[in-house]
Amino acid sequence: MTYPVVVDAAGAVTGGAARFKVELDRYLARAGRTDVRVLGTGRRFTPAWLVRRELAGRAHGRHVALNNVGFVTAGDDRWTLLGNALNFLTDREEASLEPSLRAYLRQRTPLVRLACHRSHVLVAPSTAMAERIVRVMPSLHARVAVRPHPVSPDSIPGLPREPNILCPVVFASYKQMDRHLIELLNALDESGDPETRLRVTANRSEVPTHVADHPRVDLVGRLDHHELRQLWGRNRVIYFPPGLESFGYPLAEARASGHPVIARDTAQNREIAGPALCGYAVGDAASLGQAAKLALTTDMTPDPGPFDPVAYFDWLLGSPS
Repeated sequence: MTYPVVVDAAGAVTGGAARFKVELDRYLARAGRTDVRVLGTGRRFTPAWLVRRELAGRAHGRHVALNNVGFVTAGDDRWTLLGNALNFLTDREEASLEPSLRAYLRQRTPLVRLACHRSHVLVAPSTAMAERIVRVMPSLHARVAVRPHPVSPDSIPGLPREPNILCPVVFASYKQMDRHLIELLNALDESGDPETRLRVTANRSEVPTHVADHPRVDLVGRLDHHELRQLWGRNRVIYFPPGLESFGYPLAEARASGHPVIARDTAQNREIAGPALCGYAVGDAASLGQAAKLALTTDMTPDPGPFDPVAYFDWLLGSPS
């Protein structure tokens, strides 16, 4: 007997989780998968939802949680996508966070890790994320599978590109975006074209006044997926400076669409961005300036191959019957 696949997508309302949900929806629409049942669309992830989804699940069949907390009792083939590096920090990384975020994680993280022991497969979107998981839970190493998140080849429209830089980051305190924006602006002022603009997906309330009022900066606010795609297609370079990431969707999006991306020169970023990466050393102004200059003068060939959505979802959900 064939059982439907149950997918929990609660919590996919912003950032990489929302971006992943776009790919899931596109795949399901194109593939006509009537054997997949998606729960939690548009819902916030709450403790009450955890109880509700377990009751909505079935005793048999594959159950896939996309929100870090795996199914505990429902299903007999439980898969969990672990897409939040904050649940697998080192002590030093945790100590660098603001107190309110540390307090939240100390409540949430034990639940995430406990549920991992009930999962049959733990999906990590990068090798670095897999290493984080195994460092914390070495007994589960055989259950961890590395698969990069999916990106459709036509995700970013082919538009004439202006010689500007787009920073498509959802702001959060731990990302220290104020500092990263100032560092890039200083690098551009030092050696860049005076006409180069830095477009940032934030509102004035999210950035310091001296950043908001900088003559290079365009604050475009928080955009929905369609609006961001259009803006992305019109800019030449992507800037993605965060460090505590399990994947980094802008890195993959840049590689798939042929946009140079200025980001930290790390093994994780090299794995995801591939030849699109214009890497720099954190805290090295000269290195950042060189990366920005390289990105603004380099043409990249789109490379969507590593992020094939059909191959990914056929694996995650099982091939259509």
